[in-house]
Amino acid sequence: MSPPKPSDLARAGRLLGLDVGDRRIGLAVSIPPGELILPAGYLERRNRRSDIAAILEQARQRDAVAIVAGMPYDAHGQSGEQARKIATLVRALQRAIDIPVLTVDESFSSNAAANDLLQSGQSPSRDPGAVDAAAAATILRRFLAS
Repeated sequence: MSPPKPSDLARAGRLLGLDVGDRRIGLAVSIPPGELILPAGYLERRNRRSDIAAILEQARQRDAVAIVAGMPYDAHGQSGEQARKIATLVRALQRAIDIPVLTVDESFSSNAAANDLLQSGQSPSRDPGAVDAAAAATILRRFLAS
């Protein structure tokens, strides 16, 4: 079975985007049919079980039809240690929920998010969680553009 097309998912309902870091998980949500993508805060990381429960709760609260997690590949497109950690989290989410849990390359999404915040007059250093949420929005945009 082939994965659902991003445009079909976006028209079907809200997508929950994740920027998974070691300390926080940035959140973003798309509003159908997918042209509007909003940063939606962040979750403080605790442990895998708590993180999965918190992500599932966010997906339920937002009536998400899919979850999209950013996958950090290196400059050569290879998986490093962080990508392996996120892949483990994604597999656990896939087992725990009956909606698609997909990934997209998140290369440089945090840099792009920090730049976007600076251009809008916000200071990324004052609220690192805002960078995580903006990076999650960047990840969703990339997914929908794929």
